[in-house]
Amino acid sequence: MDTQDPPDLERPKTAHSSRGTLLSHRTEQVISRPFVGRLGGNQAFTLDVADPNYDEKLRSTPDAGASFTWKESFDLRGFVDAELWKQAILEGWATSLIVWITGLAAYSLAPTSRDFATGALFPTLLGALVNTISLSLFIFSSGPVSGGHLNPLITIGTFFGQLATFPRTVLYVLCQTTGATVAGFLIRAALGRPGGPDGVIPGCWIDPSAVTAGEAFVLETMTCLALIFLAYGIGLDPRQKAIFGPALGPLLIGLALGLCNFATGTVKPGYTGASLNPARCFGLMAAEGRWTLHWVHWVGPIVAGALNGVLYWAIPPSKPRKM
Repeated sequence: MDTQDPPDLERPKTAHSSRGTLLSHRTEQVISRPFVGRLGGNQAFTLDVADPNYDEKLRSTPDAGASFTWKESFDLRGFVDAELWKQAILEGWATSLIVWITGLAAYSLAPTSRDFATGALFPTLLGALVNTISLSLFIFSSGPVSGGHLNPLITIGTFFGQLATFPRTVLYVLCQTTGATVAGFLIRAALGRPGGPDGVIPGCWIDPSAVTAGEAFVLETMTCLALIFLAYGIGLDPRQKAIFGPALGPLLIGLALGLCNFATGTVKPGYTGASLNPARCFGLMAAEGRWTLHWVHWVGPIVAGALNGVLYWAIPPSKPRKM
């Protein structure tokens, strides 16, 4: 698998006067955080596992390289890695902000479904557009530090595909869920009420009298599988880095999310669309105080991530990965 070293840590910059006279010479420190599971990075921001200069870094952070074993993945020393905690906290921060933006948008659009002859179709389209733009921008902004997952579905999917270690997966999911919960309660505080009209949380609410648990599970799992498949193919496959790369990948991943939102938003009465982000639903439902069929929002992504991981192993993008 092709890898390349991360950008140099030191980049000299020279300042000149208007007459071209050299006045000063400064060196900026640019912190590089290599991570094979960086969404939109297409495994370009990794260390060369064959270079002995990186052995120490790869021992402490196995997923800084493009290939590592399951034994290395479950090395619990990652839980005391201060750098990994910083990245996880950034994930939580960014997840909180994106849930704040998309949560407000969803609550704003939900009442408008009564204002159009098409019902919820137009609000669903607008909601999908908001999610597309939001996710793309937040991946761009958080990707260089944490990898820009912002979603347990992506983090769990990269774990099963052996692109993220077990400690990173646990810390990321914990911080993502915490950040989303903070956002949910801040939305409740800002609006002065616990959520949308009649307790409906777009993308999370399921009416058990109209939708069975089995139906909700199939809808959630298959849509999550479609999203993680697209995210892998666009933003994590090393063969795409010369085609999409970090400049275009996040935009297309955002578009994939919007597509999945729109496809499921009005498919069945009593169903407001696939969650696609269990942390978002956890945070908004915690603020609402309702947990109807919330297990679907977690089990679906876990199953989808596992299935996609099996596919990734059966048809790898390069030579077989280490066990």
